[in-house]
Amino acid sequence: MDAGAASRVVGEVTRSSPRYVVEIGAGLGALTVPLAETDCEITAYEIDVTLAAALRWLFSDLSNVTIREEDFLEADYVPAESGTIAVGNLPYYITSPILAKLLESRPGFAGLVITVQYEVAERLQAEPGTKEYGPLTLFCQYYAAQVSQVGILPAGAFWPQPAVDSMTLSIVARDQPPEQVTSPTTFFAAVRGGFAHRRKTLRNSLRGARDLGLTDRQADAILATAGLDGQRRGETLDFDEFVRLGNALHAV
Repeated sequence: MDAGAASRVVGEVTRSSPRYVVEIGAGLGALTVPLAETDCEITAYEIDVTLAAALRWLFSDLSNVTIREEDFLEADYVPAESGTIAVGNLPYYITSPILAKLLESRPGFAGLVITVQYEVAERLQAEPGTKEYGPLTLFCQYYAAQVSQVGILPAGAFWPQPAVDSMTLSIVARDQPPEQVTSPTTFFAAVRGGFAHRRKTLRNSLRGARDLGLTDRQADAILATAGLDGQRRGETLDFDEFVRLGNALHAV
C-alpha cells in the first residue's frame, strides 16, 4: 500500500482515538509504521517468518508495538479492552472467515478499518434487489451498525500489484446483536434458504433448501407468519424482512 493510501487508512483508524489497534497481516509495515507514530498500542499479526522477523527488528525500540508471528485466524485472540479497532488489507480468499472472526468475537471490536477487493466491498454495502446483495451483506448488517466507504484504491497502490482495485471500508460494530432476532441460527438459516436458488421465487427457494427440509405446507405457513409474499425473490427482502422470516422459521 502506498504512503497516501496508508495515511488515509491510519487517519480513519485514529479518528475515534482508540487506545488499542490490532493489525491483520502487517506485511512490509506500510500501515504499522504510521500507526506506530500514534498514541495507540499496536498488536500486529504477520504469518510470514521473514517479514515478522524484519518487523520485530524495525520496531524493537518501540514499546507500543508488538509483533505476533502467527496466523490471525488461528490465534486465540479476544479484544482485551473496549474500543479496540482492527485494521488490515484482507486477502480475497480469506476475507469472509476473517470478517466472521472479527465481528463475531465477544467482547468484540468497536470497529474495523479494512481494505478488501472492490467486489467484496460492494457486497458488504449492497442494497436489496442488486446482484451484489446476498448472505454476506446480511451477515454484515447483523453484526455492524454502520458501513461506510473510506476510499477506493487502484491496483497500482499496492506492491506486489494485484489484478483488481480495492476499497477501504470503515465498519462500526453493534454493541449487541439485533434484539428483534429471536434466534441467530434460524435467522442465518432463513438467509441461506432465501438465497439457495436466486432465480426461483422465495417459496420455491425455501422449499428447495436442503438444510431446511421444509414441506410445501411448512414453507407456506412460515411465509404467512412472516407476512411475506412467496412469489417474491429472496434478494428483494431487506434485513427486517429476513428477521421476520427467521423468527417465523424458529417458530416451526
